[in-house]
Amino acid sequence: MIGSMLLLSGSVAGLLVLPFLPALSEWLRPTDSAPLPMRRDQPNNLTFFANSFRRRLQEQYGVDLDAMRAAGAAYQVPVSAELSVGRDPRGRPAVEQSGLARMLDKVNHIVVFRGNAWLGPRSRVRADLYVEQDVEVERDTRLRACLAEGDIELGENVVVQRWVHGRNVRLLPNVRVEGRVTAEERIVMAAPARFERAGAGEVMFGDVRSAAQPVGLPKPATERRVLDGDATLAANEATDCDYVVRGDCRVAGGMVLQGSIKTHGHLRTGDGVRIAGTLSARKNLEIGAGSAVLGPLIGFEDIVLGPNCRIGRPDAPTTLVCNRLFVSPGCVVHGVITAHEFARVEG
Repeated sequence: MIGSMLLLSGSVAGLLVLPFLPALSEWLRPTDSAPLPMRRDQPNNLTFFANSFRRRLQEQYGVDLDAMRAAGAAYQVPVSAELSVGRDPRGRPAVEQSGLARMLDKVNHIVVFRGNAWLGPRSRVRADLYVEQDVEVERDTRLRACLAEGDIELGENVVVQRWVHGRNVRLLPNVRVEGRVTAEERIVMAAPARFERAGAGEVMFGDVRSAAQPVGLPKPATERRVLDGDATLAANEATDCDYVVRGDCRVAGGMVLQGSIKTHGHLRTGDGVRIAGTLSARKNLEIGAGSAVLGPLIGFEDIVLGPNCRIGRPDAPTTLVCNRLFVSPGCVVHGVITAHEFARVEG
């Protein structure tokens, strides 16, 4: 009788525990896997804010941007209490300059600049700006948001509170972008600089003439290797597979890898590595000088790019995501950069 009761109790206990066995197994020995399924050919939409602003001008304020481009000076912008027209103030009468300053200081206002735009030193701009052509922002200016169909130059110590977008955007030293900076073609940042998000076909940090050449497009990885504990990947390791490392990972300088690497700890590479796949680290990710990674790069904590690195390539833009980003001079990133706390361009 007692034996039957024990057998029954054991059977019931076994049935109760059975559903939890897969979770217990994964907890004791994670299989997680493979590198994250991010596609290098689908970075975040660089023109989202610019396109939304254009739609707002057209649908809410009746500004026909196509007609304005075609008709030039003959086009009459529909001015209202919420939208004004501005022109480059240099050389214009003082009364016009004063009027423009008042328009730029209005909250919840839009100023449409015909032709080029210029903002003088120490300007305080609380309106959103649309510029038909190029815009030059002088030093110590505070800017809210700006869309230029041409090029943008942000002078020293300029602060952008929300976003800027242009064909090409140039940041002089000590610029701080508290939101995003994007460009149709190229962004050039001089050190030091800070931003949270950036994206363009080329994001260039200082003089990039010595940056590493892009990695060639990869062949499919043939296998996946899971390594327990800390590991060092050297030249004699297989170079055509993906690696999952359950500790810290060190990649020897000069290694060429067709696959991807995912670590549960820190990931550090030596100088001059060339990696075609994804690099993902649950802790810090450090890329040695003169290295090239086709990307994406995913760091759950910080990412550090050594001098003259190249991430992505012009015909294969990628994604870089981390908590904090530290970029050395000479680096180039093709695609979108997102730093949840901040990104800093080192001097």
